[in-house]
Amino acid sequence: MAQVRSRIASRAYSPGTRLPSVRAQAAAMGVSVSTVVEAYERLAAEGSITSRPGSGFYVAGPVAPLALTEIGPRLDREIDPLWVSRQSLEAASDALRPGCGWLPADWMYEAGIRRALRALAKADSVALTEYATPLGHPGLRQVLSRRLAAAGIDTAPEQLMLTESGTQAIDLICRFLLEPGDTVLVDDPCYFNFHALLKAHRARVVSVPYTPNGPDVARFEAALRERAPRLYITNSGIHNPTGATLSPLVAHRLLKAADGAGLVIVEDDIFADFEHTPAPRLAAFDGLSRVIQIGSFSQTISASLRCGFTAAPADRNDSCLFHPPHAAPERPA
Repeated sequence: MAQVRSRIASRAYSPGTRLPSVRAQAAAMGVSVSTVVEAYERLAAEGSITSRPGSGFYVAGPVAPLALTEIGPRLDREIDPLWVSRQSLEAASDALRPGCGWLPADWMYEAGIRRALRALAKADSVALTEYATPLGHPGLRQVLSRRLAAAGIDTAPEQLMLTESGTQAIDLICRFLLEPGDTVLVDDPCYFNFHALLKAHRARVVSVPYTPNGPDVARFEAALRERAPRLYITNSGIHNPTGATLSPLVAHRLLKAADGAGLVIVEDDIFADFEHTPAPRLAAFDGLSRVIQIGSFSQTISASLRCGFTAAPADRNDSCLFHPPHAAPERPA
């Protein structure tokens, strides 16, 4: 009975589906025919299935509410973050994608985008056709510098670089700081796309449980000792997908442990505009010494315009923007 109920709840059995015959079910489960007959009769009595004399037993309608806990995922898809990322982008526009953290189109800043595009269309040809400066539009970097200062992160425009998105920012950081086989810490759970990016860079991913106040510090410190990671990628503000916020105490212990281990922290802050009360930021406590902060406007203005940024330690050479502030520890052979 439990097996039939589970398959109905997971929609493996839809209304009208003919159940295996009594003898076939008995053979498959290794029980007697009379046991299956009694189970089918009880399911019929509770209305889950119906009996059609001379034909067999069928699942009754209407469609049962979808029970996600009853769905057994295909193992190859369960462990393939690249497949998850592709599915999220290829799904129909009207599909619900709560795991992505994306807002409905009519919640976005459509009127402002249209005004800005009209104004840009009237601009001189240089703004429409020429390459931007290597770090990105100076005016936008100045605006971002002021925004970060309001959050306690003292950042000069020269420490900011515009990217296509927050995802590209993480990709660039990984290109500069990781070699295949390096270990990277992430939260458990975390934004699924982190796994896809790190798999593409052939990194070894170690997950640290995330609590209502931030990562489990004891488990975090143990991972530093045992796995010698190069990076830790996290959200400090509105954590994706838990919605938790980092506490000052956890932030302090986290940074102290990271400094002792030579760890670089990547703080993904793309949901900052949704906060009513700003949470502590690792980049503010650290002064962008060992923390690289990234952000984007994909969640708050438009995912189609593609604009993100990084705020990283200052360096004499802009091409070394992502170099860690201190010498990295020797990697084990």
